[in-house]
Amino acid sequence: MKLLSQLRNPVLPENIGGSTNPSIDSGGTATGLFVSNIIGGMFLLAFILTLIFIMTGAMQWITSGGDKASLENARNKITHAIVGLIVIASAWAVMILVGDFFGLDFKKLPIPSIGSQ
Repeated sequence: MKLLSQLRNPVLPENIGGSTNPSIDSGGTATGLFVSNIIGGMFLLAFILTLIFIMTGAMQWITSGGDKASLENARNKITHAIVGLIVIASAWAVMILVGDFFGLDFKKLPIPSIGSQ
């Protein structure tokens, strides 16, 4: 009996565990692709949110009209967004370094299966 990662879906392409008669070993590949796509999507969403915060901080700075409190608030928003961008880039770099060190390909993350005897 295979684990949950070995589920097959006939709607998916054959190379990621689909088709009408797929290989039981390709289910782990499908799960690995799903996990790696979720991780990549999270990094992309974080990057987009960072850019949005930088733009809203810039708009707040432009429209502050010389008000010290509003200007300080806008500067803090931009500073926090840049720090967030540095954190996101650092997390991506650490993930790539760990993957290279351990020989993992995060774009095609293999999920091992345990078979019963």
